[in-house]
Parts: sequence; structure tokens; C-alpha cells
Amino acid sequence: MSSQQVNDSRSLSRDIGLFGAVSTVVAGTLGAGLFVTLGTASSTTGPSVIFVVVLSGVLAMSIALNYGWMATIFPAAAGSYAYVSRTFDNRLPGFLVTWSKWLGYMAADAVLALGFGSYLQVFYPSVDAALAGFGLLTVLFLVNLVGSKGYSVSQNAIFAFLILSILVLVIPGTVSIDTANYQPFFTGGADGFFAAAVPLFYAYIGIAVAGQMGAEVKNPSRNLPLAMAGGTAILIVLYVWTAAVIYGVVGDYTVLANSARPLATAAEVFLGESGTAIVAVGGLLATASSVHAVMAAGIKMPYSWAWDEVFPKQFSAVSQRFGTPHWSLVTLYLVASGLTFWSSGLDQAIAIATFSYLIAYCAVSITVLYVLVTGSNLAEQAGFDGGAVLWLTALVGALGSGALLTEAYKGSLGIYVPWVGVGLGVFGLYWYLGKQRGHDVEAILATLPGVPSDEYDPVIRGDDSAVRGGASDD
Repeated sequence: MSSQQVNDSRSLSRDIGLFGAVSTVVAGTLGAGLFVTLGTASSTTGPSVIFVVVLSGVLAMSIALNYGWMATIFPAAAGSYAYVSRTFDNRLPGFLVTWSKWLGYMAADAVLALGFGSYLQVFYPSVDAALAGFGLLTVLFLVNLVGSKGYSVSQNAIFAFLILSILVLVIPGTVSIDTANYQPFFTGGADGFFAAAVPLFYAYIGIAVAGQMGAEVKNPSRNLPLAMAGGTAILIVLYVWTAAVIYGVVGDYTVLANSARPLATAAEVFLGESGTAIVAVGGLLATASSVHAVMAAGIKMPYSWAWDEVFPKQFSAVSQRFGTPHWSLVTLYLVASGLTFWSSGLDQAIAIATFSYLIAYCAVSITVLYVLVTGSNLAEQAGFDGGAVLWLTALVGALGSGALLTEAYKGSLGIYVPWVGVGLGVFGLYWYLGKQRGHDVEAILATLPGVPSDEYDPVIRGDDSAVRGGASDD
């Protein structure tokens, strides 16, 4: 049996529609920012967090458009891996970009699970946040185990209730704003303002999650860019509106900065117990949905590496009953669960997650620039013509992500550098084994991870591949 036939038997099913993809972006991201970091990030800059949210949103929208454009060319599992490896006909750069991002996904799941535990304490003060987070990870592990259809249905339901709980806060909160609470607006100067940009960009950390599930989204050329750009637009509106409300109703911003559940804290100022409870339920739903989306997306990276023969083949195996890459899912579940009990490292886990995501966002933006600058025929295969706007978003995405990396690396390199060393060792081992076995790298790169061969036409790379001399990592 050829490697192509083996991979076809391990391909994924397109069960996620447009609404499911949008809910993946929005509901899968809100828990990271709206209910966790939107308050705590103000510790360095005060109410000017509102302005940081706007600027971060501009960068997030640029990255979303970059990902959306690349997704129409390579609608594969583990989007950023496919975009980079297939554009450059080389598995190594795509592997390195997503190897660090895999670490970020596992750290993010742990952080979000702890956030869930914090909001659960509104109703059960004595509950242990780490144990509650572990319980959530276990439940969602079982949901993800049954495949993308079960994931999509449950995520859509969470999304609907989540939006309702946010509106309960922001609509009455808008008429309760006291503009005097915005003063002083800048409390930490330029250094404090920029320091808040990294944790607040974490609020947009899931904008490209739908791209990781590109092999499972229906009509990807239409739905993936719509989901990423449309979902990001919804996030920007919700973040700016909510930030304006919570800093406008709370007289002392440090109360929000020191709160593990800032939206519930703000709700206590002007809502009764029932309103505060609804917002707290929103926090539970938001963090749960983010854990859900990150888990569903994070398992696609080792799946894609295994598809491309640079990771143990077991990780690309899918359950015959549910079509789920179960070994990849089990690994993420176990590591994230372990990190959940590493509560003393919460801040470092956030830093690692943000740093690794920014590397991927910068790499994909640079990849878009490469396609545009070289006049690659890949651009002709895109689902839409970005024109001058795409040039702008690629530049903003690359430069903005690069600028944030100069701040995000602090506190991360001690773990990141050894992790990359391990990754290089893993890649080198499987590269060597593949060479010994005579693997056809060009044939491997002519497929898309998670996509059946009869769906993906390798002519997409045609002359451009020939110009570059075909696959180069072997």
C-alpha cells in the first residue's frame, strides 16, 4: 500500500460548517481575553487598556486575513504547518514553527482550565481551581474523542449562551459608565502601555484556531476566511465594548487588575446577584469553550507531522469509529492536565503560550509576503484577491508580531530554547529514518495533512515547485 493510500485512510471528515468555524474563533478565544486578561493587563497601564485592545485588534485582524488567505490555498489540518511547509517545499520550517506552537497550545489549555476553576469559585468558593480545571479537561477530552461533529454541536451551543451572558453585562453597563473612572488614563507611561500589549494580545490568541482545523471545515475556500476575519471583527467589538464598560463602572482599576475574574468583579458594582451570577456563568462558558477549541486545534499539529513522516506514525492514526487522532489527543490531555497543577507557573505558562503563538503568526505573515514578492503561482489559487490590502496586512502582521516578540520572549526562553532543541532532535531522527527507508519527500509534500488525495490537486504547486527544485529538506 502506498503512503498516499495510507494517509487517505487517516484523513479527516469535513463536518464543521460556517457557524461552527465562527464559534470556534469567537467562543474559542473569549475565555482567554474577555474573562481573564482584560482586567489583569491593566496593572501596568490602567484604563488605557481600552486603547491597547484597539491596537491589538488591528494586528489581530491583519493576522486573521493573512491566515484566511493562506487557508484558501492550503485548507489542511494544522494550518500554519501546511502554509509554511507547502509554500517553501520544506518540512523543517513548518515543523519548527508549529513545534513551539504545540507547546503554546498545551500551556494555553492549562491556563484556561484554571480560569474556569476561578469562575466556578463564584458559586462554590471552596472548590479547588486546579481540580475543577482538570475535571473540565477530562470532560472535553471525551467530547473531542468522538470527533469534529460532536465538537461542532457542543461549541455552537456554548457560543449562543456565551454571547447572551456578555450582553447581560455590557448593555446595562453602558448606561452606568462614569467617565471620571477613566482618569488617569495612562498610569504607566510608554513602558507600561507596551508591557500591556503582550498579555492583551493573548486575548486574541485563538483567532487562527479555525485554520488549524482546515481539513474539517466545509467549503474551506469560503468558510475559513469568513470565519477568521468575521470572528476577529466580532471579538474586537466585544473586547472594546466590554473594556469601556468595566473600566467605566469600577472606580479603581487596580480592583480589576488584581481580580482572577474581572468581569464578575465589575458586574458586582451595578448588577444584582442574579446579574453577577449570569456573568459568572458566562466566564465558565467562555473558558470552557476556549479549552474546547484549543484542545480540538492543538491535536492537529502532531497529527500533521506524523502525516508528513517527521513524527511517530501513531499520531496520525484516527479512531475507526470517530475519525479522531486519538494518540495526539491523549498526549495533549495528559500534558495540559499536568500543567494545570503547576499553578505557581501560571504567568510563565501565559508567556510561553503567547510567545509561541506570535512566532507562528509572524512566520505565516512572512510566508504571505514571500508569495506576494516572488509572484508565486500559489497566489492564483487563493480563494480571493487581497490586492493592496493583503500587502498591508502581511506587513502589519510580520512587523507587529515581531515587535511583540521583543517583549514576549522575556521569561520564556528558559523553556523555549530546550524545547526547540528537543524538536530538532525529533525531526532529525525521523528525517534520518525516512531517508533510510527511501521516503519520497516530494510526494509527501504534494499532499495536504488531513485531506484525501482526491480532494487536493497537487497541480496547485506546478511550475513554482519546479522553479524551486521541488522538495528540499531531504
